[in-house]
Amino acid sequence: MTPENQSLDSDFFLIHQPLTLFRITKTKFANLSGVGAALVPSRWNRSGEEAIYTSTEVGTCGLEMLAHTHKAMIPSDLALMGIRISGQWEAQKNALIDSRTSACFWFYRSLAEANKAFEGPAHFFAGGVNLFAGVVNPFAVAVPSVIVPAWNVVLYPGGIGFWDHVSLESVEAYQFDPRLFPEDTPEEDIFI
Repeated sequence: MTPENQSLDSDFFLIHQPLTLFRITKTKFANLSGVGAALVPSRWNRSGEEAIYTSTEVGTCGLEMLAHTHKAMIPSDLALMGIRISGQWEAQKNALIDSRTSACFWFYRSLAEANKAFEGPAHFFAGGVNLFAGVVNPFAVAVPSVIVPAWNVVLYPGGIGFWDHVSLESVEAYQFDPRLFPEDTPEEDIFI
C-alpha cells in the first residue's frame, strides 16, 4: 500500500482526548506562531498563511524532518515540542466540532481527499471557507503522512478556537541518534 491510497481511521481523534501532538524544530522557533510556514509555505499552507506542522507520533515528525531535509542541513539546536489539543468534541462527518467555541478540527482520511480540498477554490486553511464542511477557519486539519501510515496535523493559529483549544505543553532539547547518519556502513550491517 502506498501513502496515496492508504486510508486512516479518524476514530483515533475521538479515542485520544486530550490529544498531544509533536513537532521537531529549531529551538528558537519552538512556539505556536506559525510565522515560519507563512514565509516558507509547504504542502498544506500557502504563502502568507500561518501554519504549524505536527504529527501524532514523535517518530513520525522525526521521519518527516529526515525525509525533507538533507542531513547536512539538519540543525544541532533542535527542540521537541509537545502541543496539547483539548475540547468538548462532537463528531461530525469529517470533523470534530466544539459547539461552545465553534472550533473545528477537520480531518481527511486519505491524501487524495486532502489534495482535492487543498487545491479547490476555497481550501481548508485558516482564513478560507471550507466548502466541504461549511466551516469557516478550521484551527486544525489532520492529513495522512506521505512518509508512513500515521496522522500529521497542521495547526492554523488564525483559525477559530485555536487559542481556546491549543496550548504548548512542553519544549525539550532533541537530538537525532547519530546512527541515523552513518559515514560508512560495514557490509555485514547492510539489511538484505
